[in-house]
Amino acid sequence: MGTIRKGALGGFSGKAGSIIGSSWRDINYIKGLPKLSNKPKSTKQLEQQAKFATAIRFLLPVKSLMNLTYGQVKTGRATGFNMALKQVLDEAITGTYPDYEIDFPKAMLAKGQLGTATDVALLVEDLNLTVSWSPRFDKLNRFITDEMTVLVFDPVSRDFVIGPEEVLRTAGTTVVEIPPEWAGSTVHVYMFYIGLNGKDVSNSIYAGTVGPI
Repeated sequence: MGTIRKGALGGFSGKAGSIIGSSWRDINYIKGLPKLSNKPKSTKQLEQQAKFATAIRFLLPVKSLMNLTYGQVKTGRATGFNMALKQVLDEAITGTYPDYEIDFPKAMLAKGQLGTATDVALLVEDLNLTVSWSPRFDKLNRFITDEMTVLVFDPVSRDFVIGPEEVLRTAGTTVVEIPPEWAGSTVHVYMFYIGLNGKDVSNSIYAGTVGPI
């Protein structure tokens, strides 16, 4: 694949003869049409594709959020979502082909330098999940203005719900409303902080499971 830097044609999008033009982050690219192959995929290729599909299904509902929560660790032109996807693929896939699953405690939904949540407790009642934590703060990496983010994942619907916004580290508790259609599920809970500037984050922690709800 080539990068268009200058030229009479400049950038273009779409197919022109045997080449395809595209643009990503204001950079124009050209590439040749892919060559079709009748060669069967190897077992290793099939395994990798299955792992990739498993990771994508898990993270896709929170793709835009991962671009924020992995913003401090992205490299080059890789997006935060791509970095989150790499972490799940490398560290949080379990099972054997073709039955791969997410190893939920090993998945990280945020990576950063802020202090993580501690002394976490979960309690669910009438589709209301109460999440509590130590409200401790300091002047190093646990600030009063840090906001708590709680993500709850339902493996049946393969979807997330997010807790209320503007809940500060010092609050020590928040309540997440669970969708009625999740009744009967056992859900997985993740927590992390986002700083006042909207860029600094903490590592996420896996707070555990609750349920069946």
